[in-house]
Amino acid sequence: MRKAALLSLVFVACGYATNAQLSITPRVGIEQAFNCVQYNSTTGINALGSNFAPQVALRMDYLFNKAHGPFVGIASNRSVVNYMFTNPETGDKEFSSSHGDWTLRLEAGYQLSSKPIALGKTVKQASSETPAPRLSPCGARLNHAKANVAQKPVMNLRIQPYAGMAFVPNPQTALSSAMQAGETVYQYSAGNWTSAFITGVHFAFAKGNVSKYVIGVQYLKGIGNLGTETLTTALDNKQLNTQLSSSAAAWNITVGMPLYFKKEKQAAPAGAVAPAKEPVKAAPKIVAEPKKAEAPAKKSCQYYRSRCGSN
Repeated sequence: MRKAALLSLVFVACGYATNAQLSITPRVGIEQAFNCVQYNSTTGINALGSNFAPQVALRMDYLFNKAHGPFVGIASNRSVVNYMFTNPETGDKEFSSSHGDWTLRLEAGYQLSSKPIALGKTVKQASSETPAPRLSPCGARLNHAKANVAQKPVMNLRIQPYAGMAFVPNPQTALSSAMQAGETVYQYSAGNWTSAFITGVHFAFAKGNVSKYVIGVQYLKGIGNLGTETLTTALDNKQLNTQLSSSAAAWNITVGMPLYFKKEKQAAPAGAVAPAKEPVKAAPKIVAEPKKAEAPAKKSCQYYRSRCGSN
């Protein structure tokens, strides 16, 4: 029973794989990160106002019947903000900030895709041939077939929402210190997440069956490695504990050109005439033979004599 169930699952998976479509999309865009630092009991501090950074990414989608499927990807990431201060007692007011180092993040999730939405009306190409008058039935049928020229493909749109997770394999050190100009500078890496929730939507534009470009909008919310960090320092012969934590989020918009790895069915060339079907032979009709017209009866000489005598 188990073998039969496993065999049926293998057949189902193979059936889905034959109708699957693999695509790889290089993307470029821009991302804005939002980091909020919590310093002891103070409210959130926006350490870096406009945290914009360019982004490059590569994503691989595997769609079943062009309707749904998983995806994996890799993208550049610069969500970390370096929060620096020298005096732990006034670190919430006297601080400096800068962009963190570039890192790579991994993305994975599942995507849905709508049916293509036409963005225009289909237009037939104008035929250069004018129908000839008084054609025979065969000639009229042939001329009608030539007049039916293939329609021009129009732009269409697929809406593709998705959700998944992002991961940063090697996060930066949360707290560090260094000597600069004879004094100790403390540095806290805000937005130093290791895992994040991602969601977004892609707008895939195509002309007929030929894909043109994809515009993507994504939202990211940091989850892992954003707990409270404690900095312990000695000040005036006493121990001072400073607690720091942060929250991270980001928006990005990207543009890419997908590369598909499944052969599409070739459409018939414009102006091609479909092969004529053989006419169905009708059963022979029985036609009654026409009756022969009877020849007019010949009039005898006696008839003409009687006519002449009557005159």
